[in-house]
Amino acid sequence: MLKRICLIATMIISPAVLAGNSTSGKDYCAIKKEKIQQQIEYAKQYNNPHRVAGLQRALSNVETYCTNEGYRADNEERIAKKERKVAEREAELREAKASGRSDKIAKKQRKLREAESELEEALERL
Repeated sequence: MLKRICLIATMIISPAVLAGNSTSGKDYCAIKKEKIQQQIEYAKQYNNPHRVAGLQRALSNVETYCTNEGYRADNEERIAKKERKVAEREAELREAKASGRSDKIAKKQRKLREAESELEEALERL
């Protein structure tokens, strides 16, 4: 069931992502820059020159290295890892059910739910 949900979510999300659209109409790097600039303003407001210097370096790095494609690739890689983890947990649960030990089954079910939850969170980030 979760695999079908993931496939459907990927089919719905992928066209928007590939087109470069986001729900807010801004790209990831622009949002990241805005957040850093906001933090710089706070640091200036509270007279924290060391924080300002660090944030300006961070802003420079974002301007130099941040790409929406890189962000998308990182997220897709993270999702693939989470999907593999869910598949592993499903296999472990099948083995536990084959053993018939209810304590192991409950433990493996809990771990599977955790892995599915992590996958859902990763999909929401996309």
